[in-house]
Amino acid sequence: MKFISLKAINGEPILVNVTAIRTVSSIDLAGVEMGIIGFDKTHEVVLSSTVAEVTEAIAAVVAGN
Repeated sequence: MKFISLKAINGEPILVNVTAIRTVSSIDLAGVEMGIIGFDKTHEVVLSSTVAEVTEAIAAVVAGN
């Protein structure tokens, strides 16, 4: 398993298994872009990491593979 470190909605670090991520999207909450990672049709997590930060972290893991 490969993990990336992202920021939870409260700003704390959260480790996420890259192979479990199926979708990456965003939502605007009070003018602040928040990333959303989806694991399947019913499980999503809102992050304070942006979509760009999430995709950059995933790309770094894939490049190191």
